[in-house]
Amino acid sequence: MQEWQEERRRALEKPLRRHLEGEVRFDLASRKIYSTDASIYQIEPLGVVIPKHLRDVHTALAIAAEHRVPIVPRGGGTSLSGQSIGPGLVLDCSKYLHHILDLNLTSETVRVQPGVVLDQLNRYLAGYGYQFGPEVSTYLRATLGGMIGNNSAGSRSIVYGKTIDHVVRLQLALADGTPMVCEPMSRHEWDRRCQAPTREGQIYRTVHDIVCQHATEIHRRFPRIPRRVSGYNLDVFADRLAPTMGFHSPLPARASSQLPEDVLNLAWLIVGSEGTLAFVTEAEVKIVKRPRFRMLAVPHFVSLAASLDALATCLEFSPSAVELLDQLVIELAQQNLALRREKRLIVGHPAALLLVELQGDDRREVEDRLQRLVNRLTHLPGVQTVLTAKEASEREPLWNLRTAGLPLLLSMPGDRKPTTFVEDAAVSPDRLPEFAKRFREILRRHGTDGAYYGHASVGCLHIRPILNLKNAADVERMRKITAEVVDLVLEFNGSLSGEHGDGLARSEWNRQLFGEEIYEAFRQIKHAFDPTGQMNPGKIVDAPPMTENLRYGPNYRPYTPDHVFDYRRQGGFLGAIEMCNGSAVCRKMHGGVMCPSFRATRDEKDSTRARANVLRLALAGSQPLRDFTSDWVYEVLELCLMCKACKAECPSNVDLAKLKAEFLRHYYRVHRRPLGDYLLAWWRQLVPRAARFAPLLNWLGQRPTLRWILQKASGLDSRRSLPRLVRQDLLRWFRQHRPQPPSRPRGRVLFLADCFTTWSEPEIGQSAITLLEQLGYVVEIEPGLCCGRTLISKGFLDEAQHLVKRQARQLAPRLGEYEAILGVEPSCLLTLTDEWPELVSGSVSETIARHAQLVETWLLQQLENGTLQLELAPWPYRLAVHTHCHQKALLGSQSTLQLLRRIPQAQVELLDSTCCGMAGSFGHEHYELSVAIARLALLPELEKRRDAIVVANGTSCRHQIHDLTGRAALHPIQLIAQQWQPASSPMPQNLPPLRGCQ
Repeated sequence: MQEWQEERRRALEKPLRRHLEGEVRFDLASRKIYSTDASIYQIEPLGVVIPKHLRDVHTALAIAAEHRVPIVPRGGGTSLSGQSIGPGLVLDCSKYLHHILDLNLTSETVRVQPGVVLDQLNRYLAGYGYQFGPEVSTYLRATLGGMIGNNSAGSRSIVYGKTIDHVVRLQLALADGTPMVCEPMSRHEWDRRCQAPTREGQIYRTVHDIVCQHATEIHRRFPRIPRRVSGYNLDVFADRLAPTMGFHSPLPARASSQLPEDVLNLAWLIVGSEGTLAFVTEAEVKIVKRPRFRMLAVPHFVSLAASLDALATCLEFSPSAVELLDQLVIELAQQNLALRREKRLIVGHPAALLLVELQGDDRREVEDRLQRLVNRLTHLPGVQTVLTAKEASEREPLWNLRTAGLPLLLSMPGDRKPTTFVEDAAVSPDRLPEFAKRFREILRRHGTDGAYYGHASVGCLHIRPILNLKNAADVERMRKITAEVVDLVLEFNGSLSGEHGDGLARSEWNRQLFGEEIYEAFRQIKHAFDPTGQMNPGKIVDAPPMTENLRYGPNYRPYTPDHVFDYRRQGGFLGAIEMCNGSAVCRKMHGGVMCPSFRATRDEKDSTRARANVLRLALAGSQPLRDFTSDWVYEVLELCLMCKACKAECPSNVDLAKLKAEFLRHYYRVHRRPLGDYLLAWWRQLVPRAARFAPLLNWLGQRPTLRWILQKASGLDSRRSLPRLVRQDLLRWFRQHRPQPPSRPRGRVLFLADCFTTWSEPEIGQSAITLLEQLGYVVEIEPGLCCGRTLISKGFLDEAQHLVKRQARQLAPRLGEYEAILGVEPSCLLTLTDEWPELVSGSVSETIARHAQLVETWLLQQLENGTLQLELAPWPYRLAVHTHCHQKALLGSQSTLQLLRRIPQAQVELLDSTCCGMAGSFGHEHYELSVAIARLALLPELEKRRDAIVVANGTSCRHQIHDLTGRAALHPIQLIAQQWQPASSPMPQNLPPLRGCQ
């Protein structure tokens, strides 16, 4: 079987490479990466094509048809039901076909390629006061092509409906590559198309005849509710093609009223067809004006039932959204670094929340409606309190909780997790309370419960039963639960899918849901478009059982390699890897930092999801010891910057930085390390000796010939400048330093003299130490104290663990003497708080972690609690602030900003600069990608602020800024020290020129 598959793969790969300009990938890593999406399923494809233009799409389809290979269209790979995976040829348009082609404000339409991301489109439209109506929670990575295939809706569908309500015109490629256009037309033109003696004419005739023949059964079987995306959209055509049957279109009045009664559009059938009929190559869609004002009421409830009972009251006030969050989602947010701050907005411990959004163009009217709603809600039974959020800064954190709901649930440690298979049922909103009650009774009969969240406004709750799909009994329980939920859906005249589609999870049940007659009509529709059954087979019709092709399952037996970090909180090393559920938050292009390499390349291979997937799949393969240390795994992990953004921004808390370090430890047991790894990992041991010859080495480092030789020997790119060294390092300065003893000592602090500050930028350490001393603190330095950051980054984890154990023992007797352990370099200082407790468990490392703080953060705390007073001289300059990725992930940037804003007259602005792209040695080893990452945000942000003084607290960040702009960035503590008021204070002499860093 495997030999036959390889032969088939080679036969297909050769013509694809010959005729396509895009990327053709049949390697093992690519097949593994594209074998999963955000669902519970896994199917390895034959290969992957990443088309560069539309010709590639048509050609790839034609070649695949000639070889009878199925086609699997893929957008952002965010499907929860397995629509974007399959055994054939995956076509991924997201890397290259992501252009907005035309905007027509007169007709209020926009033309896009299928790989355009919803967030990208809405950012573009916002400048014109418009947006695309449907706003899915995956808006940061969902593509328009995927939304069309899925008929996506989102939180505000009570106002904007589903994607079908906004599609005007589609350009398609049929299974054999034949182009076809679907657009609005009159009944007369429709009839003319039906008579054409062409393949297109055959498609039109089949659709026409099926709808007319089965109109009565369509009327009986299709639920008349706001949300139904199961099956093919035959109901949309029934009232227009067979009006005498008395059937009324499910299209909302606001959409259908924009078209004359006799208009038809075959595009309505393509929408929601999950890529089973044709491949969408271009779309023209309607856009809507953005409301000027949006406000939220957030009632807190004592029970889930009370929140659903309040729905009817909420709907009386014409909301644009009513979203439910249950207690489980709220509690899991507390464990997420990025969402923990948002969770603070919630009062107490409610069993459920509703986010009730009102919108409009008249602020007074929206505020009045909001107040009347709050008054009504306050007097409802089961309501604890009602918060309001009128401004964007208040609303966004609450919406962040909601949009993170799905992947957040899968951050539950252990094998039992809220699982997607019946999570998308929809009923009429007025019947939702009773439906949810009956649904919960089903779960409890099967010995489990679920997580509840979703679109209460339109009767579509995402109820996710908590199961362990590695357990055979729970896999069987999944099928039994589904069977009962299908019966319940039919009883309530609802839909098994109101948003997420059929895919592999629900297609099996379409025969029961729609009946034999309609199901056979679906099969005829499929055959008319795709006679050979090549377009995404196994979805909507002729599907495999829902319990096949599981990502996990009773036979899932991965190998667990030895590891150094402690993963008990994640349920073990494998549990840490399996935290990745495929939700693809790491594919976002804006907001936060994750994932820098993906943002620069737009390549799935460079996403956090891909990296976690290949680790899991390597360990679950037939030869895990070989695969886990293989080159194909290394190539996928190589471009991870270890920025830690995923640890905070991934709702499931996937910490790829630690996982990569563990992988490198194993990989280099069987592979030869490059010289550069040793130079960088043991920098702390090498740099004191090298600094003795600082002038010579600095001079040699500027010579192109020497840098070329160094590149050849160590892999460090010659285009990158080398760090400067100083002979008068921080330790030597500190030994010679004679501070005046404070008259009233405030306490003793230990300063972490990291190797970058000590031997390259000692003036920063001098500023910090002098300021602390002048504020009344006794500062001490432990000369040999090293965080082990460079060892960890290069995978020398055994050595790092030994180092931490030794240093923890040395510090233990004196820890009680120190108010804090302070540092100025985020990557080093935060290693003490993040990695040390997981390298060496025990009270000492945990105490060190609790004591360790950035100087800026600690100073701000002392100022806020009244321990210190810090009077700073006015400084009327504009400060453009970029903070280190590790600080953004583990702490946030606010402490640095707030401290700098205490400088009178300073105009402090945090740059939306994401990652600088340097990441320590990464910028030396991957120069071009490092520069590409900087060009995404950091460099444009600095270019817009040419008159500003640049402030950056990371040594790598300052290095990158200087290399690419020529501007010298200051550390925040230098500015605070410089502006401290007492003029008599002896300040450090080697501060960079404040005005010369433009």
